Amino acid sequence: MLRTIIRKEIISHVLSLRFAVTFSLFLLLVFASFYVTANQYERESALYSAGVRRAADHLERVMESDDADLRIRRTYQWSGRLDSVPVPPLSSVAPGLQPFTPPSIHTSSEGSGNLGRHYGSNPLASLFQVPDLIYVVSIVLSLLAILFAFDSICGEKESGTLRLMLSNAVPRDTVLLGKWIGGYVVLIIPFLIAAFGGIGYAWWRGVLELRVDHIQRIAALLVVACIYISVFFSLSLFISTVTHKAVTSLFICLLVWTLWILVIPNLSPVIAKILAPAPSIEKINAEKRAVDIEVELRIQRLQVESGGLNYGEATMNKRARLREQGRQRKAKWDRLLAEDVKRQTNLAETLGRCSPSVCWTYAGTTLMGTGPDSYRRFRKAQDRLLKEMSDELVRLRKETRTSGKYPLIEPHHVPSLKIARSTAGDDMRAALNDTLILMVLNVAFFMAAFVCFLRYDVR
Repeated sequence: MLRTIIRKEIISHVLSLRFAVTFSLFLLLVFASFYVTANQYERESALYSAGVRRAADHLERVMESDDADLRIRRTYQWSGRLDSVPVPPLSSVAPGLQPFTPPSIHTSSEGSGNLGRHYGSNPLASLFQVPDLIYVVSIVLSLLAILFAFDSICGEKESGTLRLMLSNAVPRDTVLLGKWIGGYVVLIIPFLIAAFGGIGYAWWRGVLELRVDHIQRIAALLVVACIYISVFFSLSLFISTVTHKAVTSLFICLLVWTLWILVIPNLSPVIAKILAPAPSIEKINAEKRAVDIEVELRIQRLQVESGGLNYGEATMNKRARLREQGRQRKAKWDRLLAEDVKRQTNLAETLGRCSPSVCWTYAGTTLMGTGPDSYRRFRKAQDRLLKEMSDELVRLRKETRTSGKYPLIEPHHVPSLKIARSTAGDDMRAALNDTLILMVLNVAFFMAAFVCFLRYDVR
């Protein structure tokens, strides 16, 4: 009996105009997303290659002088070094936070700055979100899942088909399970066909390398996408079992979809900003400027107390200690800002997970290595490089005072940007919590639909 119901659902969906439109949309949108992201990946890769050459030329120019002291000052203080930021290999599938990562960074012992992207790109692209696979699944496929299942029960009640089916002593649980399996199979097969076609296109373009870890990540991404789509399918089936008219069911489904897709993801950062406020950049910079002014005043007082002498080992040591204390106080303000921003970000992520769309976005970008964790690793590498440049300059100065001469540095002595890359297993474990949330929602909605359908009035 279950097989008969599944076959009936599949045939009724396949022969409908809704299936033809859905299949066409899947092919069009998924291929369009891979086309856009493939072009973006090629552009980012070319930018990275040019950045590597530019960084090498910059370091070579900085170290042209034969004067060891000038060489050290140029490399670690004045000119610093350039580093090109690598492009994640799977950003051709899901760019994630890659567009917000600078293509190059400039680092010296005085600080680290991001170099903006080149002006050759289309400025209108920044007005719209890149329609990558994550976006298409999150927005379009969730809406199509609703349109497939919103009238599964109430629609057949209105047409009288449901009462006729149950008059033959068919168990209600079999009917519900058959409708879920048949409708979901018809919905998910076109998506998988389009997804595999898009992956094949990206591989043919040469922007996607099908290594073992890449295949594992993409397979995990498609599994999570299927779970995410089933959440909205089960939700629509549940709403269909608590309403008696298809119009009412569609209205409630679209209301929930709007809350989950549009309201909660955009409202959670605002709520987090209210509940966990962080000091503004302007306030932190004002506090740091106040520290600089105080340090300079204390240095001037030190010079007055020493009789106006600006040299001597004791005076130089005291001045160095004052500057070091000022640097530590400014670093404390930076740590305060970083901790407050981290607390606010964590709260926004927690609140956002009330929406399955946010869970899917986090899980998908994490699996592709372009999510928040990847961006945090880049920021840690940037901070680590800044510390290494400062520590190396201090070490060279100590070595100079000890030996009485400036050491000669070579390009391979200069610290460089090293971003830690996670393995496929690490990212799968990191995405497990969001995946489990989607699975729990899926089971909860199906069980709720089952309980409601047992008491559903088919008359």
